[in-house]
Amino acid sequence: MSALIRLDGYMPVRIAGVVGLCQELSLDRLAVDLPTDVVLADAATLPVELLLTDSLTVRAEVTRGAGRPVGGMTRHLLEVVAYQADGRARLTGHISSLRKTAHLNIVATEDVESAAVRAGWERWRLPHAALPEIDADAIDLSTWLFGKPLTGPLLIAGMTGGSERAGTVNRRLARVAQELGLGMGLGSQRAMLETPALASTFQVRDVAPNILLLANVGAVQLNYGVGIDDVRRLVHDVQADALAVHLNVLQEMVQPEGDRNWSGLRSKLGALIEALDVPVIVKETGCGIDGQTARALRDLGAAAIDVGGTGGTSWGWIEGFRAADPHSQAIGATFRDWGLPTAEALVAVREALGPEFPIMATGGVRTGLDVAKAVALGADVAGMALPFFRAADVSVEQALALGRRVLDELRIAAMCAGAADLRALSGRIAGA
Repeated sequence: MSALIRLDGYMPVRIAGVVGLCQELSLDRLAVDLPTDVVLADAATLPVELLLTDSLTVRAEVTRGAGRPVGGMTRHLLEVVAYQADGRARLTGHISSLRKTAHLNIVATEDVESAAVRAGWERWRLPHAALPEIDADAIDLSTWLFGKPLTGPLLIAGMTGGSERAGTVNRRLARVAQELGLGMGLGSQRAMLETPALASTFQVRDVAPNILLLANVGAVQLNYGVGIDDVRRLVHDVQADALAVHLNVLQEMVQPEGDRNWSGLRSKLGALIEALDVPVIVKETGCGIDGQTARALRDLGAAAIDVGGTGGTSWGWIEGFRAADPHSQAIGATFRDWGLPTAEALVAVREALGPEFPIMATGGVRTGLDVAKAVALGADVAGMALPFFRAADVSVEQALALGRRVLDELRIAAMCAGAADLRALSGRIAGA
């Protein structure tokens, strides 16, 4: 984790008896702004106190001063050479929480979606039934997934957790899912392992006792010390009905502190699936899954596949925002549109796995019409993350309004296509 990441604000530090400000850091390096009258000798090794809620001290060697003075401050670059006690683990957890906060701020305020590649829904059309002979209010949108009833084939897809703001958003989304009868996924729970105190930001069962709830962990974490018992505890601690294991290789490759060793994961994933007593969904996070990979995942024992295609939120692009250096920022921009569009991935995976295997479609789902097209193309449910996050970041009421609108649009699409239920809607589609 040597690449510096930008913080959304300054973290106060104390060095040489003077309080300075750190806005860029990693586990190995710090960029600290100190008053211009403070002189640090090159190659000096000094204690640096990071003034967190529970402060920690590192020993760092001054490598050089950087840049001209700005606002009475001069930037100093320091190389961390030693940690106090468990300081490295504590800073790892703190950086994880900072990452979650940065993700939320970026997603809330920036254009984070793919630029040139769309999800592909526009390439497909539902037929129009001018005389449908259906009572719209009798259309049955309900379905079941993993033994849980859903009022419609809609999942509030996993996106967040691991910070106070994320916890607030998760609880609001859970209330929406409970009231509307939808499923809900949690964001990556790795933060719970790094900092157990963050568990509360993922725990929503008290406000949503009846919903289909999906726990979430990254597949690559199985190569970085996360074991079966850890994952079992994550599922248990949030009382989840199933586990989503996410594949996010592009995000990890662009992320300054990303995990790069993806070797040997198939066997570890298979062992995890076999050991758990809840269904395991394998999902991509915005780059798509092809038919061959889907078959391999099914053969490992996956209970469902979430194709997670391109066309919605681009996590490689988001990680470019977070990076402190132009090199990583440019790489994020290069891969903004990388991957397989969601509609294409959905068609490929349904063809590869046959008509009965559960498939979920996330990535660029923005309306109830998109949900209807996903069902018609073979999805059992469609997932929506970004619009729900932005609505819930404002209020429960806005998120409820969004959910009701999407369900109304889905009902209208079914009515106008002459489909009295989801089974009738499935397959009722043609290329535009």
